[in-house]
Amino acid sequence: MNTPFRSVTAAGSPLTHLVVASPALPGTRPDDLPATTLCGRAALQEIDNHPAEVQCPRCLDRAPAFMALPTYAVML
Repeated sequence: MNTPFRSVTAAGSPLTHLVVASPALPGTRPDDLPATTLCGRAALQEIDNHPAEVQCPRCLDRAPAFMALPTYAVML
């Protein structure tokens, strides 16, 4: 299952966070990391953690609003 969520580290926080990249969101691209997390912190680096394992409660609270968005697909 594809998801528009990506797990990241964020400035000033030891927790893991979420960003969203979707063709439905202007300014996002499949090959670029969005600038801010769902909780509003600056996104620093993508990590391998599954989005369901994110630790930031604020990102998790805001995630349902983005769950229905389409994701970018890889075309081979």
